[in-house]
Amino acid sequence: MTKNRIRIESINALKDHTIVQPKFVKTSVLSKLHHVHWSKPLQNIYIVKKPWNYNVRDAMIKVIEHLHTNYPSLKIIVNKTVADELWEEYKVNHKSTTSENSDDVVLYTGEIEDIVQKTDLIITLGGDGTILRAVSAFSNVNVPPVLSFSLGTLGFLLPFDFKSFESTFKNVYENKGQAIHRSRLECHLIRKENIQEEDPSMIHAMNDISLHRGSQPNLTALDIIIDNELLTTTTCDGVILSTPTGSTAYSLSAGGSISHPSVPCILLTPICPRSLSFRPLILPSTSHIILRINESNRNGSINLSIDGITQADMKPGDQIHVNSDKNGNGKISNDDTNSGIWCFARSEHDWTKDINELLGFNSSFRAQKQHHI
Repeated sequence: MTKNRIRIESINALKDHTIVQPKFVKTSVLSKLHHVHWSKPLQNIYIVKKPWNYNVRDAMIKVIEHLHTNYPSLKIIVNKTVADELWEEYKVNHKSTTSENSDDVVLYTGEIEDIVQKTDLIITLGGDGTILRAVSAFSNVNVPPVLSFSLGTLGFLLPFDFKSFESTFKNVYENKGQAIHRSRLECHLIRKENIQEEDPSMIHAMNDISLHRGSQPNLTALDIIIDNELLTTTTCDGVILSTPTGSTAYSLSAGGSISHPSVPCILLTPICPRSLSFRPLILPSTSHIILRINESNRNGSINLSIDGITQADMKPGDQIHVNSDKNGNGKISNDDTNSGIWCFARSEHDWTKDINELLGFNSSFRAQKQHHI
């Protein structure tokens, strides 16, 4: 972008994403991956990064410059904060938002709800948190396929090294990319005073939903109901409900199991339970789970977090209803427009490599050299 000026345009000038609907074709009978085929050439690319992170900003500039030069028909979308950041960086080379030049790098921005309506493909640059922030904007609606490049710390959800972004994007653009399907959780929050409400607010989770006492001094009393049957009332710091994707996040730190993202299940993991016999559970993805804040709680509020994003606190008598998204039965359908997330993958073995290389799965103890002073 140092050779070009930038121009910021309204996202309302773009066509809706429904113009481009990808198809997912299984690569083989035994494969967990699907080829991603665009019915029409890609149009609108939403690039997401952590705002005001200058190392990632430089990477984003490379991507934008590459797309502008080699794929001039593509429309590049960023959120308002990133647009402001890029404008600040390149305002010396940009004289007017209204002047037009064929060499200008045009970026489109607007309100998040408008970005959601226009996006055909999400590209994330950063860590796992960047993916979660990007996907959270698409709660309750179809999530476009996600192409993620690792520029963060751990990067368990980030299969591609940024050094390969040119060839990787070329494969995706030319219908040569492969993706894995990841389920989401639906979280319906029901307040005590609105217990009869038929259409409570709903938020989707890619990783997990957690209830935690936070800074409150007392343990939390929770009723756990599965498929209309009381499982238990527990006293603990909190509970995590996780997707298979989120099994390697907070749930793992709390002692939960590791699940392959293709397994149709919901993980229920207690956080520091008072009872030694309360063990983590793996439930069918068809389960309907209710977490109810027991009226006996001495704490006046309990923290609710969805994919690391803080929600309004819950009070005694409040409850959340959680189930897997519409595609939670493990079947994959192109007709289900609200069924999980398709994430581009390198190969069939990404998950195995990641739990070994990133998590050190079953690593042996190694003798450490003793240094004596």
